[in-house]
Amino acid sequence: MTDENGSESILTGALPFGQLSVPKHIDLAGNNLYWYDDPLDDYKRDSARDPGALNAFVRIKAPDDILQFARRYGPLGLCRHGCPPMHRVKNGEHKWCPPCGSEPVKRWLDYASLASSYLNLAAVVKVDTGKRMRGLRQLFLQDGVNEWLGDAGIRLELNWSDNEPRLTLTGGGVFGALGIQLLLAITANNLAVCSGCGIPYLREGRKPQAGRHNFCPDCGDKVANKLRMREWRTQKQKGGKSQ
Repeated sequence: MTDENGSESILTGALPFGQLSVPKHIDLAGNNLYWYDDPLDDYKRDSARDPGALNAFVRIKAPDDILQFARRYGPLGLCRHGCPPMHRVKNGEHKWCPPCGSEPVKRWLDYASLASSYLNLAAVVKVDTGKRMRGLRQLFLQDGVNEWLGDAGIRLELNWSDNEPRLTLTGGGVFGALGIQLLLAITANNLAVCSGCGIPYLREGRKPQAGRHNFCPDCGDKVANKLRMREWRTQKQKGGKSQ
């Protein structure tokens, strides 16, 4: 599966949605992100020209990061319970719960951390050779991502506006877009975790291998050379002590 432009770089490519609605009124106050829609000044952002939301989302570490993300891609659309739009109720069924315009910072940080942990675990699974642990990790990822997509209310739709019919995944706004990008990134064969910054990314060239370093474009050769020099010094010190 690829995005709408045929790119496999889901972490840094286009969103799987043509457009997302981004309210103009978004701000932080206390421990919450506040936003509201105004039909007179709400506008559409062409998400196809933006870098991938998932890449920005997993880098969220502080409230200011949340505000920056929300003003670019939009809020998560959490309800009054601090949950996504189609979260499960007591009987286990998914129930629509409308966004309330107030989203706890803690819930944002929790979801960003969860997305990052899924990507990190998926990168480990790609090079894991132990059948038992690999199976447990795969099951954990499967259940986690499926729950994310279910909570977002993602659905499969048929679009036949041109000569050829197309199947698309829609629903869930920004939270749904993040879920779809998670799905696509985890199913990619070249998902890796940068040895420099620790952020998951899709590696170009050779596939990730166990025991070998990987460096994202932001870190590149500069960080790679520093790490190699540090490891060389460590090995040299160990060699001197053993003599």
